[in-house]
Amino acid sequence: MGFYLLIPFLILLMTGCSGSRNNQRGISENAQKKFMERQKALAADEQASKENPVMTSEELERMGDFYVKQGNLPMAFLQYDKALRLDRNQPGIHYKMGRLFLEKAMAEEAQNEFLEVLKVNPQHAQAFEGIGWVFFKTGDLERAEKNLQQAIALEDTLWQAHHLLGIIYDRQRNYEGAVRQYKKAISVKPNMAMLFNNLGMSLLFKGDYDEALKFFLEALKLEASNDRVYNNLGLTLCKLGRYEEALEVFKKSGDEAAAYNNLGYIFMIEGKNKEAIEAFEKALEIKPGFYTKAYENLKKAKNAHSSSP
Repeated sequence: MGFYLLIPFLILLMTGCSGSRNNQRGISENAQKKFMERQKALAADEQASKENPVMTSEELERMGDFYVKQGNLPMAFLQYDKALRLDRNQPGIHYKMGRLFLEKAMAEEAQNEFLEVLKVNPQHAQAFEGIGWVFFKTGDLERAEKNLQQAIALEDTLWQAHHLLGIIYDRQRNYEGAVRQYKKAISVKPNMAMLFNNLGMSLLFKGDYDEALKFFLEALKLEASNDRVYNNLGLTLCKLGRYEEALEVFKKSGDEAAAYNNLGYIFMIEGKNKEAIEAFEKALEIKPGFYTKAYENLKKAKNAHSSSP
């Protein structure tokens, strides 16, 4: 089991990230993959066109929805695109295209689709939410916040917008603002462990350890096997001085050696070098010659202990 970095974990809703920091090779490989997907979809679509009569815009949209459910995004793109060629004035399809582009980490294309939605319906809350996602993925948190605020001003029940605002405020160290947004998201979507985890994280950063503890426990009621939540809970217990309980919690997010290593790391950053040494030595006793990180940490703790008055 690898070494756990003991920092609280945020849980995001969507995977993928902007390509702004990808290296050239990664961009090239991604482009080739998308090209091959599109070629395969085109070939399949051409065959389907030969076998089926001309479809209406509504039928094409339903076909696109079917392909989305099947996980066949290239074919879904094609059906939506064909529907829009028949009638460009369809904000619903533009929105669906925007969401698909977000899933494919194509931020610029996604933004263009959401802007098409707003041309037809300037009060489309979910389009503003989508643009907020685009700016978040490209690292422009100020514009992301602005669009997400516009989205919830139009429709306050957009829990994903509240959640993403919470993550943005956490990054800005505006923990009070983050707590408010996570609580609002939970009021709309009360059965999602990640919302309770992220709320607990904000409270942990604020120093409200007892409150943080409650929400991490709520997260585990909803998702009992989430290693990230266990790590955050263990760290919170350490902040409360409940080290023995923290050790048992860390064991649930990894093996026993990892748990002792994590506990030792916390002791070390708290300046409790004697306790850190004992914890690292215990980790090495359990996994001698394997737990390289524990050796490194033990060395650091001994150096710090020998230099302390």
